[in-house]
Amino acid sequence: MYPNLRPDHAMYCRLLILDDDRNVLNALSRELLRQPHVGTDGIEVETFHAPAEALARITRPDGDFDVAIVDYRMPEMDGIAFLDLLRTRRPDTIRILLTGTIDMEGALAAINAARVDHLIAKPWHEYDLKSRIALALHERELRGRRQLPVLGDESPPQPFRLLLVDDDPPLLNALVREISMQGRLTQRQQPLFDVATAASAEEALQKIAASCPDLVLSDYAMAGMDGVELLYQVRERCPRCVRILMSGRNELEVLVEAINVAGVYHFIGKPWDPAAMRSVISEALTYRRLLMV
Repeated sequence: MYPNLRPDHAMYCRLLILDDDRNVLNALSRELLRQPHVGTDGIEVETFHAPAEALARITRPDGDFDVAIVDYRMPEMDGIAFLDLLRTRRPDTIRILLTGTIDMEGALAAINAARVDHLIAKPWHEYDLKSRIALALHERELRGRRQLPVLGDESPPQPFRLLLVDDDPPLLNALVREISMQGRLTQRQQPLFDVATAASAEEALQKIAASCPDLVLSDYAMAGMDGVELLYQVRERCPRCVRILMSGRNELEVLVEAINVAGVYHFIGKPWDPAAMRSVISEALTYRRLLMV
């Protein structure tokens, strides 16, 4: 369904691995240091078997890593809690969660709390692991090319452009009303954002081809192309667009694809809570502003 995600150029990587199982640490290190390196000129690996040690390492002046691979199940602190702390202290580090057993609660936390970039299942395949790291490095390189604006109280020159996608007209209209109301809650002369809609993934892609929006919020279960595939297409065509998936079906497979394929910023369940919806949109647009050049 999805094209090859591997970037076509190489770079260098500083990698942090955290797992309470020393056998897993050794296996990961051996595989990642073994030639060929997929998408990298070389890899420097530091391993940790305790979260406290890893946290102490990233707080040092030289504790900036390109990628962190962290196990989910650890007795001292689970991987999601660690990656959430890593996100606040080293926001540019790509976060990869390694897990043999993840439940719905864990998958939702990986998306909505830790903002995990990729999720890799145990037992892993060496090529898949290296390909994920190569993709992560490519994404980090793109982030580094962007000049972050100086943030203040001023509004952006133009309203944010939102695209809402759902093939259920009543739900789409309700979503438009809720979000449009939030957009008018401003003291500025112009609205905080403009809202456009699409009743199918195909219509959404047509609108995206004409102009990239700042945020796309899509339902998952739609006729034809589902929301994960749509948001993957958005990710390819408009990489700076913030992507949010909404669904009434909390299925683990969907959430894993939402992380690994579509790179979603947040997952919203149906029926949504209005206050939670407003909070998510506000956070997502703050993040989008950081990506502006």
